[in-house]
Amino acid sequence: MNDYFARFSESPASFKKSFAILAVAWVCHPIFIYSLFWAVEPVAGSDKDIMKMAIVSLCLCFLHVLIKKWARALVVVGNIFIVLNDFFYFFVTPHNKISTMLCVTVVLCTIVGTYWLFVKDSREYFTQVNPKLEPPEIPDSNAGPNRPR
Repeated sequence: MNDYFARFSESPASFKKSFAILAVAWVCHPIFIYSLFWAVEPVAGSDKDIMKMAIVSLCLCFLHVLIKKWARALVVVGNIFIVLNDFFYFFVTPHNKISTMLCVTVVLCTIVGTYWLFVKDSREYFTQVNPKLEPPEIPDSNAGPNRPR
């Protein structure tokens, strides 16, 4: 685990910006869901949805710190689902000024943070930390001067 902290501290500024901005979005996401249901009694099962969204946010944060190419792809897909989920809740449920501000915060921070993930420095850092491993070449037994006759 110490290796991840070292890699994070050595990462470029664009990667750190994306993490900070996305962390704000991931914290605001479950708070936004909670702000929609905090005064509504008919929605009794909303606490489970809020907990699921908090777990999704924590998982995305953990995946981002892993600094793996597949983790970056999952973070992007997770961000897309978060934005779609928040838009769905925003348009379907009644909302107030606080929930509107939280929804705007989540959407803008998600878009800006995802942008910083795709900046050249961040992309190169992901490639540098995770080099492509080429499989060793196995010589073909039917080729060359030692082939069976």
